[in-house]
Amino acid sequence: MKRLLFVFISCFILLCAPVHAEYGLYMFNDSTVQPEHPAPYMKHVSSWSRVEQEDIYLNSSHVVFHTNSGSNTFKLQADVMPVSATDKKVSFKSADETIAKVDENGKITAAGKLGDTVITVTSGKITKECKVSMRVGVKSVTLSEQALELYADKPEPITLKADIKPYNATVKDVIWYSMDNSIATVDENGTVIPCGVGETNIIAKTVDGSLTAACQVFVSVLSAPAEKAETTVSYVNYPYSIGDAVDSQMQTNPTVFTTNAYPAYRSEVEQCIDPQLYIEDGDKYQFLDLSSPNGVSEEMLNNYLHGKGVLDGMGGVFIEAARECGISEVYLAVHAALESGNGFSQLARGTNYNGTTVYNLFGIGAIDSAPLEGGSQTAYIYGWTSVEEAIRGGAAWISNNYINSGQNTLYKMRWNPEKPATHQYASDVEWAIKQARTLKNMFDAFPSADLRFEIPVYKGQNEPTIK
Repeated sequence: MKRLLFVFISCFILLCAPVHAEYGLYMFNDSTVQPEHPAPYMKHVSSWSRVEQEDIYLNSSHVVFHTNSGSNTFKLQADVMPVSATDKKVSFKSADETIAKVDENGKITAAGKLGDTVITVTSGKITKECKVSMRVGVKSVTLSEQALELYADKPEPITLKADIKPYNATVKDVIWYSMDNSIATVDENGTVIPCGVGETNIIAKTVDGSLTAACQVFVSVLSAPAEKAETTVSYVNYPYSIGDAVDSQMQTNPTVFTTNAYPAYRSEVEQCIDPQLYIEDGDKYQFLDLSSPNGVSEEMLNNYLHGKGVLDGMGGVFIEAARECGISEVYLAVHAALESGNGFSQLARGTNYNGTTVYNLFGIGAIDSAPLEGGSQTAYIYGWTSVEEAIRGGAAWISNNYINSGQNTLYKMRWNPEKPATHQYASDVEWAIKQARTLKNMFDAFPSADLRFEIPVYKGQNEPTIK
């Protein structure tokens, strides 16, 4: 599966106030509430044959009790399979009754001692286990800052701290994430780095209980450009109508992607493919010519890359690589920042492949099923044995495969109006629109960048005025 050039994260508004909740018992199996089992089944044999037990289905694989809650019992349901088993009797046994006890019917009762134990369920020769934990539960989480004001052209990382209550909670770990990585990112330690211009939220979510707290992050630019940036617009006419293009696209099984991909209706394709509907604000960035230089100085690019891991100080290399390969230097830098986790990903910092340290800043070859292996192998094949070589080599790959192969805009990557329904980067009909808004956030960090837009005009349409 090809990797997207940019990661899009659907944003929603969260309050910065601390979140409080009372906890009771809860159960989980990894990320789900109940274990996933095959459907209950019968085993057909002759009436005089004995049917042996083959499996036991439990309604939970991990039960958690909290000392600060009144809930202290849970019924563990155990179903012997096949349903037609001759003997379906089960027995339950706790490995540590000072933590949790269990009766003959599977009723688990918290005994008060903190820690973990195991309930063993047995039927014939078959056994299954359910983990039971007794914890001091998390009741609230707050952050050291409720709001941050940062600058994309002078990025200074700031580390947030999460305060967990009560102080003696058993599990105090939190998961950090940003609601929009194109504006600001956050690492596993709570360190926030500005990326583009705009507003987003940095979220801390407790591992125990999934409580959340948020910090609003406002990112702007500190320095006004010395010279006014130049914006130019050109138009490319195509000899067929929007309807003709949609006819072709409907043959490729286009999708609408939310949390999953669904077949797109013709009306949805018509809505997303028409350039006339997307000539304002961030939407128009799907027509930005990514093969056109932006005239950004090395100093400005290095300001943007400051604090971004292995990318720090590489502004001159990005400018040279962009010039050699005919790519926007700003696009190349922001693409690398996004794909490499701001220069801190394992592929960016170097991996060992066949005894050689290699680097991959653009996620090229990092397929979803094996990103580290695939990305390392690709870097090894192309000889990217330094950060600089990874920048230059990645730029050449992007240029050869898309930017300078006739698909120099996000719109062309998605819809390929020169040859509709062929060599298209994604099936999601909203892909170019989503990526355009991300691209705008990033480009806004470079107010002096020259921009060139290339607008498709289909048969029967007039040249629109870009806004």
